[in-house]
Amino acid sequence: MAYPVVARAYLLQLLQDRKGFTHTTPANDLSIKRQPDQVRIDGKRVWRQLLEVAAIGGIEGTTGMNRLALSDSDQAVRDWFVDEARELGCRVMVDQLGNIFAVMPGQDNTLAPIGMGSHLDTQPNGGRFDGILGVLGALEVLRALKDSGIVTRRPLAAINWTNEEGARFGSGCTGSAVWAGWSSLEQAYAMETVPQKSTLYRELTHIGYKGEYPANHKSNPLSAHFELHIEQGRRLESGGHGIGVVTGIQGNCRLRVHVHGEQAHSGSTPMLGRSDALIASSKVVLHVQQTGLKRGGFATVGTIECCEGSINCIPGNTTFTVDLRHPHGRMLGLMEEDVRSKIKELECDNPKLRFEIEKIWESPATTFDEHAVDCVRKTAIKRFGQDQVMELQSFAGHDSAMTQLKVPTAMIFVPSKDGISHSPAEFTSELQCAHGVQTLADAILAFDRMTRMDLWQSTDDLLLCKEVLV
Repeated sequence: MAYPVVARAYLLQLLQDRKGFTHTTPANDLSIKRQPDQVRIDGKRVWRQLLEVAAIGGIEGTTGMNRLALSDSDQAVRDWFVDEARELGCRVMVDQLGNIFAVMPGQDNTLAPIGMGSHLDTQPNGGRFDGILGVLGALEVLRALKDSGIVTRRPLAAINWTNEEGARFGSGCTGSAVWAGWSSLEQAYAMETVPQKSTLYRELTHIGYKGEYPANHKSNPLSAHFELHIEQGRRLESGGHGIGVVTGIQGNCRLRVHVHGEQAHSGSTPMLGRSDALIASSKVVLHVQQTGLKRGGFATVGTIECCEGSINCIPGNTTFTVDLRHPHGRMLGLMEEDVRSKIKELECDNPKLRFEIEKIWESPATTFDEHAVDCVRKTAIKRFGQDQVMELQSFAGHDSAMTQLKVPTAMIFVPSKDGISHSPAEFTSELQCAHGVQTLADAILAFDRMTRMDLWQSTDDLLLCKEVLV
């Protein structure tokens, strides 16, 4: 492999000493100075803040959380996040969708920041770790770097993405999807709350977090995105592993189905010949389950509503939702076809039944960037040992599925006790949280070192630099 003379000389210097380096300002200046290649995070500080933040939107007398997106409690935790970031000396930017970017300066602030993002909103009766750990972990990385006197070459950004959970607005990952161009700002603004009929735009304005910065990656770029999250499954715990190196996220398709039948008297209408919307819905619900089993994916009907709701009426109208997930995009498409085919079959069998299918969300099956993933993998193995590290795919959706559409992205998982999430019983130990945050810090520094070489000529140059620096 042929390298430019200057680049080769730079790499030779790196090969002679595998510690950390700070590349001094000009690209043609090959002088380098030694810098600690690791930073120690404070796990007890992370735990204290987790408990502190759990009080905002916490359900009294339980360990549950009710901090729905753009609610008053979401406003309160956003205010807390902004105050913490400003105390660290970060520049805080809020975009038009309420995404918050807390940017700590680097040595070269003309470069796009390395992002560390997750979410502060929760499920209606959710847990204290889902999303929150990733945001607090990002703040801790910034705090630990500041305490250590380490300045990365690229700026770093702790990010709170808006409405990841989707519990209040019907679909999630809204802030990251608009930032990545997967959804439009107008579509996001028009999203309606469930069940009250307000809009995301109205609620965003109400809590004072409709910012002025454009909500897109071109106006507010990142150079990479790393996300720390609880696994929300049993694989790490079952295998005795402490760190999950996430290689990608399975695809997700969500449908809202409206069924229109014929409302009638339950006592005087013969059983044969009825056009019962609830019976028709139930047949689809059972077929959804079979589709998940048949295709090796996940298929769930999470909500169902019988609109008239009278004990002596045959239901004329129902609405239900379908959540389909699969690691492979082609199979996810087949699962959706299976559901639509069943609905068409029911319409053919009874012309008085009419179905309306609305696709309310779709995210692609995602494979994360190999270089970003390798930063997580190598630093985790180096610090904790091979036995503690497991590679896995995420079964749940995350903002990182959206950021990977535009920038190199990786995720770090820590164990969930008994695999439980979206529940007050959700739990990850203090030590496991600390190990996750430490891995985030190590991976960020590794990625920053990996991208210090200004004179890349090809991907091969990046790969060589990666082998040297990680």
